[in-house]
Amino acid sequence: MSLFRFYFHQGKVITPSVCQTDAGFFVDQGPITVTSIKDLNKVKIAVIKAFRAGNKNIPTPDGSEGAGSIILERLAIDSWSKFEKDAVLFTVHEGGRYITVHVTGRKDDGMWIPDESLTRKFDSKATRDAVADAIVDDVVRASLPKPEVPKADIPKPMLMLPHIGA
Repeated sequence: MSLFRFYFHQGKVITPSVCQTDAGFFVDQGPITVTSIKDLNKVKIAVIKAFRAGNKNIPTPDGSEGAGSIILERLAIDSWSKFEKDAVLFTVHEGGRYITVHVTGRKDDGMWIPDESLTRKFDSKATRDAVADAIVDDVVRASLPKPEVPKADIPKPMLMLPHIGA
């Protein structure tokens, strides 16, 4: 299995090198590519380049290194929650039967939540070019302004008390 992550943030696609540790989990590492969506062909090239690079194996971090994020460092952002509220995460799993592209949705507080309605599945024989095209399409969709949804005027429930007779 392979795993890739692409972050869409403020008109740019951030592409880290995703490495697999000896313990089996995946971590974002450098080098990181930052590509403006003004040139969608460059975005597609960055995605395909990440696919071709694959997941390098690295030793499992021992925990002595301070917690941090190479993404936040590169973008000069001081908190993950600030980044997350203004970003969309695309996670690509390449498995034996399928290539799955997961796109994050949003909770009421603006933080990420899995959204299966945004998930795309491809046959494992699909070209990486086709998967990259789908990711670029999703990035374009994510960059469009969101329509304002008016909140319904819901009346507050009235407290019903039994009438106590005189």
